[in-house]
Amino acid sequence: MAGKNSLHPIPHPAKKPFVGNLLSIGSDSPVLDMWKIAQDLGGIYWLDMPGMPVIVVSSPALVDELCEEARFDKSTRGALRRLRAASHGLFTSDTHEETWSKPHNILLANFSQRAMQAYHPMMLDIASQLVTKWERLNFDEEVDVVRDMTALTLDTIGLCGFGYRFNSFYREGFHPFVDAMVRTLETVQNRRGLPLEELMLKKELAQQRKDIRFMHKMVEDIIEERRASGADIATKPDLLSYMIAGVDKKSGEQLTDKMIRDECIEFLIAGHETTSGLLSFATYFLLKSPEALAKAQAEVDSVFGPDTTQKPTYAQVNRLQYVMQVLKEALRLYPTAPAIAMRAKEDTTIGGQYTIKKKNMVIMHALALHRDKGVWGEDADEFNPDHFSREAERERPVNAFKPFGNGQRACIGRQFALQEAVLTLGMILQRFNLVDHTDYKLKIKEALTIKPEGFKIKALLRDPATRPRGNGEAGATPATLAASAKPAARKPQAARHGTSLLVLQGSNLGTAEDLARQLAEAGELRGFSTQLASLDDYAERLPANGAVAIVCASYNGVAPDNAAEFHRWLDKADDALNGVRFSVFGCGNTDWAATYQAVPRRIDERLEALGATRVHPRGEGDAREDMDGAFQDWSDALWPELVKAFDIKAGADTPAEAEPLYTLEELPPPQKNALVDALGAVALRVLENRELQSPGGDAESSRSTRHVELTLPEGVNYVPGDHLSVVPRNSPAQVERAMARFGFDRSAHVRLSAVPGRKAALPVDQVIAVDRLLGDYVELQDVATRKQIATLAAYTECPFTKPKLLALSGSDEASQAAYKAEVLHKRKSLLELLEEHRACQVPFAVFLEMLSPLSPRYYSISSSPSMTPGRCSVTVGVVSAPALSGNGNFEGVCSNYLARAEAGDTVHGVIRETTAEGFRLPEDANRPLIMIGPGTGLAPFRGFLQERAARVERGEALGDAMLFFGCRHPAQDFIYAEELKDWSHRGLMKLHTAFSRSGERKVYVQDLIREQGAAVWKLLEAGAVIYVCGDGSRMEPDVRRTLSDLAREHGHDSTAWMDKMIADQRYVLDVWAGS
Repeated sequence: MAGKNSLHPIPHPAKKPFVGNLLSIGSDSPVLDMWKIAQDLGGIYWLDMPGMPVIVVSSPALVDELCEEARFDKSTRGALRRLRAASHGLFTSDTHEETWSKPHNILLANFSQRAMQAYHPMMLDIASQLVTKWERLNFDEEVDVVRDMTALTLDTIGLCGFGYRFNSFYREGFHPFVDAMVRTLETVQNRRGLPLEELMLKKELAQQRKDIRFMHKMVEDIIEERRASGADIATKPDLLSYMIAGVDKKSGEQLTDKMIRDECIEFLIAGHETTSGLLSFATYFLLKSPEALAKAQAEVDSVFGPDTTQKPTYAQVNRLQYVMQVLKEALRLYPTAPAIAMRAKEDTTIGGQYTIKKKNMVIMHALALHRDKGVWGEDADEFNPDHFSREAERERPVNAFKPFGNGQRACIGRQFALQEAVLTLGMILQRFNLVDHTDYKLKIKEALTIKPEGFKIKALLRDPATRPRGNGEAGATPATLAASAKPAARKPQAARHGTSLLVLQGSNLGTAEDLARQLAEAGELRGFSTQLASLDDYAERLPANGAVAIVCASYNGVAPDNAAEFHRWLDKADDALNGVRFSVFGCGNTDWAATYQAVPRRIDERLEALGATRVHPRGEGDAREDMDGAFQDWSDALWPELVKAFDIKAGADTPAEAEPLYTLEELPPPQKNALVDALGAVALRVLENRELQSPGGDAESSRSTRHVELTLPEGVNYVPGDHLSVVPRNSPAQVERAMARFGFDRSAHVRLSAVPGRKAALPVDQVIAVDRLLGDYVELQDVATRKQIATLAAYTECPFTKPKLLALSGSDEASQAAYKAEVLHKRKSLLELLEEHRACQVPFAVFLEMLSPLSPRYYSISSSPSMTPGRCSVTVGVVSAPALSGNGNFEGVCSNYLARAEAGDTVHGVIRETTAEGFRLPEDANRPLIMIGPGTGLAPFRGFLQERAARVERGEALGDAMLFFGCRHPAQDFIYAEELKDWSHRGLMKLHTAFSRSGERKVYVQDLIREQGAAVWKLLEAGAVIYVCGDGSRMEPDVRRTLSDLAREHGHDSTAWMDKMIADQRYVLDVWAGS
């Protein structure tokens, strides 16, 4: 097919007039189509594509040249450039742009191997959700591998990235953000640069713009909430905190909010798409390779042990060497980012004959590269994890494996992805036998990445009795921790001999810098005069007096940024280093065996070649093993060698006792929340907080309902029907608004004093943080009263503002009407009025006095202690809607407080017996029940039904029951749908659901009661109790009217009948005022 062409001698497939090779490359399979052409034409060819020729390279020798960063760089043409509409960050930026350099410099350390330890608990959280879901599947249910791996990786990057829980394992579909993101990626992929393309894709592009606005708004809200909360790296150690706080060392600047937003979106795109594909391919290959599966499972059993209740530690995950080989081999055969776009910095020639011009787009085709038999052997197309044994990696050419890109533009999150993948695959193999029940044939789906399509398996729980008993190294016990915490005997003070020790470090990710700092501190304690600096600071001027200790890493085989000049100097230095005495410790990672220890080894060898004297052999630390332990061993052996080399008197190799850096003073406990004390509230730990609503139907649901499960302290009991009284906290955003209005910064503290003889609701005569005062003690969103507005007027001198306030607070008819129209009906708070009327100078103390004390909120408990002893749950309708005042969103105080609570957080509350008389299950289990509860009114009935299920398990006979539940749409807010259907199937009740937004006709619970009139009346004749829970302003009156009509139809005086039902506690209510 190759003939003479404009890029001769680069081969070229046959092309068609006008469209060139456009039709040779399908929009749904570009990577695979390019691979097929490579199989015909070899390791380099070019394609005639609209607007530009594209050169595709996969020959290992030519790829070596493409990886020379002095000549080639990443290109962001094509799909990546089109993706900038959604995000312009690390992934989509050119190297010269600050949208790459600033976040790269700030975030690099947060993706080091050491940083993975901080992310491990969050990764473990999400991986546990995955395996829990699989554990609960029935034997005949399938696992949609790609769907669940996508849910896993999305939720992991959401939590580790910016503390957001997408809760994908608690939904039937995905979060709306994911749907928007997938549609955006598909539209980007489908664009080809054809004439009239924008017209042909008009509908898709309009949807893309809508999706991008949605993604931007959601992430912007998360950033705004984080800034408003005052959370920092200490309290929220995620990427968002580092982006907000981080400073680019080169420019001295921070990231803008737009940069942060775009990075968040790119982390979600790049961080979940590729890793989910990796895990899916690895699962596929293991199922098709029983020998590799058995070997991987044996390794997991040996390292994790058989006890699945024991969470794997970070150290254990790093011991899964063969599992890592499985993942790398899956990446070799199907790299999930299979094609890397590149460009020449200047016109150049590769392979001695192929001219590459600056304007050319070059594709490094990783999938074809990874199948080269000259490198990988005759089994290059076969799955063989031994391709990634440490010995094989050391012997292989450095650029033969390129799943993460190249050089400084290589994927910043590769450590993160592999750590997450090893942990997840290990936990799966520990628990399940994987079954390929359909004999799945691999089919590839391409977007910007590749994944298996339609890949479903079965995951059957392993029998614990058949598992080999591995070591399963346990964590430290309290006893061993206590023993290790005992202070060592005080060592004698080392003599201050003052020998010079220069500690130099080369570090991008912070690990080598941290070890160097430890070494310098240890030297001080041994009497050395130490100095800590970067390697570049001492290029061309290594001192001949004293010792030089170097701690340095490699970064893709290249020197770290602060060691690059030193490294270049070593290549051109003369042999004038006589008298320099040195030792080197290298940091590396054997996952990249070809470049492992490349830079430290080079420094060590060149220093000796230039005449310097090695006083102690080079040490090696492997991030996949015990890096700190290796460093400790090397440094412990270094000190005696330095003592000998510099003839320092005995004792200098023994450190002085380090004085404790900090001293601690024990103080009385801080002031308690008065509301907590007054209620007798107790601490309740959040066990679970998940979303119950799902997007779907005619319109996506923008509402939220949360299932919040809490632990109960010993001795705290309840019965179904009881309430949980929760002590709320005002939102960080509301608190921030109030503080800003009165000119307080986040760290402000005050002391309140009260007039003697008057009772104060707020803490007096003690120092308290302003944000705590506003957050825990006062209602910030209550509607302002006329009396309060009059007080504002009294503190206003402005001749324009004062009359406006007086017009809202007077007692005359016009003032009352104005107050109702402008304040009462718009639900404006004091704070809103103060924001509108900046000239008002009311003192902060007077503002506090006007506010009502924060009051508890009550929720019906949605569980039964018979089913969940020691815990209870509440079902929370999260109140969030555009404010009637037109000023942003109104958010309910307590519902949003609970919605923000994460597993492990503590809230305060107390069990309260329901004030709704008779709202209890009948003592006689045979008595029929009719339960009516739309929306969150379902909550107490979930507890009733759990209790009925427990009674059945105890062998009790139950009376008939009906449940009338109402919501908007079955695909949106049919909360607890699976549970309810299961209970109905088991005969615990008959379920009747009313959907008010799923069809042309709006159906409410009263409509279903009317339709089921005969069945309802039959139960009433049998003595049924009717329970109604929910909106008391509209729903309950409509239900009462429908039941009264039913009684009238059966010959009763409807009023007298209803009065008797109420008197006999057969019509009992737990209702609240509707919105």
